[in-house]
Amino acid sequence: MDVVKCIWLPQRDEMRVILQKYIADISFFYHIVHVPALQSLLEDIYAGLEANVRVDVGGVLLLLSICASTTYAWSPHDDIRCLFANPAEANGQSTFWIKESLDVISHSQKTAHASLECIQGLIILFFAFCNHESVSFRARNVFVYANSMATELLLHRIDDPTASSMPMILRMSEAKKEIARRVWWFMVATDWTLAQFSCPQEGVCLIHKNQMAVNKPRNTNDEDIIEGGEIIDRPETEATCMSYFIHRIRLSEICRTLLDHTPVGTQSSESIAYQDILDVDAELNQFIQNAPSFFSIDCPSLDDLPATDIRRSFFITTQRYTLNLLVHRQLCKIHLPYLAQGTIDPAYAYSRDACLRSARIIFELDHQLQNENIPFSKSRLRLSMVLRSVFLASIALMLNACLKGDAEDSAEGEDEVAGAWKILHEVQDQFPPAAKLLELSIKILRKYKIKHRALDLLQQQVSRISPYSDSFPMTPESTNQEIRMGCMQQNIGTETENILLEQHWQMLEGKMDLNAIDWDKLFWGIDAPFI
Repeated sequence: MDVVKCIWLPQRDEMRVILQKYIADISFFYHIVHVPALQSLLEDIYAGLEANVRVDVGGVLLLLSICASTTYAWSPHDDIRCLFANPAEANGQSTFWIKESLDVISHSQKTAHASLECIQGLIILFFAFCNHESVSFRARNVFVYANSMATELLLHRIDDPTASSMPMILRMSEAKKEIARRVWWFMVATDWTLAQFSCPQEGVCLIHKNQMAVNKPRNTNDEDIIEGGEIIDRPETEATCMSYFIHRIRLSEICRTLLDHTPVGTQSSESIAYQDILDVDAELNQFIQNAPSFFSIDCPSLDDLPATDIRRSFFITTQRYTLNLLVHRQLCKIHLPYLAQGTIDPAYAYSRDACLRSARIIFELDHQLQNENIPFSKSRLRLSMVLRSVFLASIALMLNACLKGDAEDSAEGEDEVAGAWKILHEVQDQFPPAAKLLELSIKILRKYKIKHRALDLLQQQVSRISPYSDSFPMTPESTNQEIRMGCMQQNIGTETENILLEQHWQMLEGKMDLNAIDWDKLFWGIDAPFI
């Protein structure tokens, strides 16, 4: 006999506050909902609960997923909402709402429930999982379930003329079809992006571009989507709630081109011609050039606009930073395998320069974002997409520091490494691979650049952090939570230590959200016995 589980929801007034936070600060990252419909859904569900009638399972999952995502992103900016005593209390509730969501998912599987709202809830829950535990098995499992439910509802054939007479599609209004296009295309973009990560799905796409018939979502605001009314597709130069979404789709299409050249089972460095890398580089740079001015990080004219102009709104500002962060993460990633070779081989010098330029831009974007008075600036390091970008840029800068000759070292380059370490230290509690990279990069730089200024800056920072100058906070997995600075001061050269470094690099590689990088190629310019 099945156990009857009780599912908790916040009080109606509390849920309204949470939904308000979600709409204002989170939804624009993955705008797969229709805000007016979502607000009506909330009222309908609570009215049903108060009337003691059956409520929609998909709608309940959607609200619970929003609770999980919103409480995770709660920041000091939200104190004015007077819902939690402090951000830590809100953040601590996120896992509870995830568990509640999983119980509803289990029920939906047993009852074969399928609805657009349920898919929306699954997608939001997927990103909550990613923020908590990266692209884990549980996260991927939720995404696969969403994809399966979407095909069951024929979302992949919304605009297929041969399917227009099917009852499931006939029952969908034009307004609901438009929201369904958002949902489907967001899954497509996510699927093509996930295929690049170092996980079991690496190199494999669940959705093929030739096996769907769905128009891309329109560049339109939610208030323009009205039942029975005409949906206007606005020009790309006009900022809407969908502008960022549409450009994320295009970015995923560019990224997919590399996957098309990479057969499963081969190293990317073996199967991809260098010209393919340069072609994708050109596409990404063209993507930056063609983006609307409100998404450009080099557009001073935005400051001349009225404060009420949507192009100066905090959500467009956040999207501008995020979109550029993702583009430069991709540029840094595709050129990273050629960084070492580019130090001595002129044929790959462009990749070295491009990789380092994007890595520096990533840190510059993060620095600029900290100075913006917007909610995202306080919670940015809790989002996996930001952490991955910072993580990748840190690898590039650390490699460059090891590869450069002493004559090439500069105060600016040394400060870059120290700045990267500072951010890695800040995020290590919520992103364990960052802690490992922090420890390893310190050890490696000490081995190959014993007089590097970044090590001196690190010593100074440690002295300010703790009254004990020989301690430095480390990964939570460490037995004493610390690494002794005295140990880092020693020259790492024994065979045992080198074997340990090799094991750490293997652990690090397994958790990185990168393709299976050929570390031999990256480090071939270093006489590293641990390779």
